[in-house]
Amino acid sequence: MADDAGPVTPAAEGDRAPICPWCSAALPAVDAAACPSCEARLIEPADIVIPGVTAVDPVLLAAAAAPRKVKRTFGSLLVGEDNEVPPPSEAEMPALARPDADVRREILRLEMEARLVALKAELAARSADGAVAAGRPAEPPDTGEPPDGGDVPDAGDVPDAGEPPAAGGPPDGA
Repeated sequence: MADDAGPVTPAAEGDRAPICPWCSAALPAVDAAACPSCEARLIEPADIVIPGVTAVDPVLLAAAAAPRKVKRTFGSLLVGEDNEVPPPSEAEMPALARPDADVRREILRLEMEARLVALKAELAARSADGAVAAGRPAEPPDTGEPPDGGDVPDAGDVPDAGEPPAAGGPPDGA
C-alpha cells in the first residue's frame, strides 16, 4: 500500500501543483521523494524488504503451495492418521447398537424433566423480574416442596384428627 500513495493531482486541474496524499499540502514537484510539510515518504525504495509487511516469507509460500492430504474420515481426525478406519468387530457391535425401547423411554423422561425444571426456572425469573419492576418484593418460587426441605408425610403417617383415645383404653381402629 505504501507504494500506491504517490503525489496526487486533481484530474480536472492538470496545471496545478501536485498535492501530498497524507496532508494535502502542495508538493514542489511530481516526483518529490518526501512531503515538505509532513515529511511523509512519497516514493519508497524498491529494495526494502520487510518480512510479513512488504514481502511474504518464502517458507510460508512453499507450505501454502504444497499439496495437502485431506483427512476424509471422522476417525482419522480423532486418531490423526490417514489410514482408513476398520469396520467394527462383532464384539464392538453391541456397543454401537441403538438402545432398546426402555432406555430410549428413560432418556426421553429425563429430557422432559430437565425441560420442565428449565421452564420452572424461567417462570420464576420472569415473575421475579415482574415483581421488581412493579416495586414489590420478589417471592421465592413455589417448588411444591415444604419450606423446611423435609418430606411431606404420607396419609398413613398423619394421626387421626378424631377424638383422643380414652385413658387406659386402646386407640380407635386397633
